[in-house]
Amino acid sequence: MATELQQSFDALLTKLGQGLKCSDEFYKEGTRLAQRVFETLQSKKSKYSVSGPYFYGSFGKRTDVIEPDLDLVVVCNDVEPPLDEVVAEFENVLKLYADELEIQADSIKKTTKRLGLITFSFKNGMEVDLLPASKIADVDEIREKIIRDPKNAVYYSPSLVDTQVGFIKSQDSFTHTLIRLVKFWYKNLYFETKVFGGSSMMELVSVSAAEEEKKSNSSSMFRAFAKALKILSELDRLKLAFRPVADGKWERVPVDELQQGYLIPKVVGKKEILQQNCFIIEPANAYEDFLADLKPNVINQIKTFANATRKVLNQLVDLNEGGDEVVRLLFQPHPSVLVNVPSLASPDDLCICISSVSPYESIVCDMKVRKEAIMQDDRKKAVIEVLKARLLCSVNGAVITNPDKITPKDVQKAVEGVAKTSLQVNLDAVADHDKMDVTLLIPYRINDKGHAVRFSMGWV
Repeated sequence: MATELQQSFDALLTKLGQGLKCSDEFYKEGTRLAQRVFETLQSKKSKYSVSGPYFYGSFGKRTDVIEPDLDLVVVCNDVEPPLDEVVAEFENVLKLYADELEIQADSIKKTTKRLGLITFSFKNGMEVDLLPASKIADVDEIREKIIRDPKNAVYYSPSLVDTQVGFIKSQDSFTHTLIRLVKFWYKNLYFETKVFGGSSMMELVSVSAAEEEKKSNSSSMFRAFAKALKILSELDRLKLAFRPVADGKWERVPVDELQQGYLIPKVVGKKEILQQNCFIIEPANAYEDFLADLKPNVINQIKTFANATRKVLNQLVDLNEGGDEVVRLLFQPHPSVLVNVPSLASPDDLCICISSVSPYESIVCDMKVRKEAIMQDDRKKAVIEVLKARLLCSVNGAVITNPDKITPKDVQKAVEGVAKTSLQVNLDAVADHDKMDVTLLIPYRINDKGHAVRFSMGWV
């Protein structure tokens, strides 16, 4: 690749990766609301004694990408897994004090797909995953408990939140930027089944790709992104684990060392994991393999989507193509068309328009539902969530990469492109939004002035 073109790609991808961080206002408001939840649980509203809240996930690690979930661990004193009764108690408290805590009461749910997890949404649209955890200070003690009680390992893992967050925070700014880019790419993917741990997998793949890239004389964000895609394109053969080295740093374990017994149990929890075709080990919990429960069709989809993006990347290089269009092409959604996806019920009617508001203070995507039955239909609810993610990515990608020249009309054009491709429909720019079933209001800023894209849809 010509040096000038690579430098252009590096600068553009670095700018995007750094610009994907949530705003300070988002962090501040998310922290405030989560702290109120903790204080309510702490102040005798729950019969369980709690000693501290911790943010895990991308919000806690500061590797967030556009409106992340708030992943909250609440540490409980003097309780041992399983924590079913604690989860039930926390759920009751949240429902009882929902208004006071600014929570949408009907959003509070215990998930059946992951033990111990409570999900809910604040009234401002921020979504939360809450996990209770036993108070166990010593990491080795936690690991011993997991060994002795493997069926309850899922309840011990949140107790390792400091190590989980510390692993990512120990990485340098180059790696953090790459993590955001890969997670931005992943955010544009749709799977017909819920994928737990997908964001964490993207982080670990990014750390591995960045580690390899930094062995070269000068690190390139473009090459690092390409390396991450190559790893994902071979996901069904990936054997990824990390080990601690000096000064709080970590390194990937070379594949030819993974069969050596000394890695068990601290790096890889048990030999059965090493016998698998592929695995991605959580550095903080050697017994947690992110690929263990991932369905083969999801692995194949990730491989397919990664290869599709690699093909685009190579075409851009061959055509000597640079500029802002690179971002749209590299981070286009997969699958591109949603209308034939069985798990989604695409809207039969659609309209879109730009609303410029100044000042516009909302820091999250606002959704107005005019027909509640829509949200009771899983297929319709799913397509709303997919479109929301795609529109957020499209709007933010356009604004971040061209902040000095972009206009609301440019943002509208980007949104229209996503809608037309995803839904294969003609847009009605003059339709009455108030007659539509659901409206999304997606905020963005240009030169410190607030704007929003209003995107409405309806079903016949």
